Amino acid sequence: MTSILEALFDTYGDHLMQEQAPYDEAEIQAALGRMSMPQDMQLQVCDLLSNRYLRWGTAAFSIGLRLGLSLMQDCSGHCPRA
Repeated sequence: MTSILEALFDTYGDHLMQEQAPYDEAEIQAALGRMSMPQDMQLQVCDLLSNRYLRWGTAAFSIGLRLGLSLMQDCSGHCPRA
C-alpha cells in the first residue's frame, strides 16, 4: 500500500470506521479474559485482531477511494466539472 493511501486512511478513513464500526479493545480483552488461556496469549490475540482491523480497514478504504475516483472520470479520462 502506498504511503499516501495510508495517510489518507489515518486522517479520514479511520475516523469514519470508528463512527460506523468502532474497534473496542476493552470489549475484546474482556471476552478474552473469560477464556482459559494465558495472559501473553490473550495479548497476542488482541494484537492480531487490532492489526487485522487496521489492515483490512486501510485496504477497504483504498479500494473504495480508487473506485470512487474511477467513477468520477468520464470515458475520456478527465474528471467531470462540478
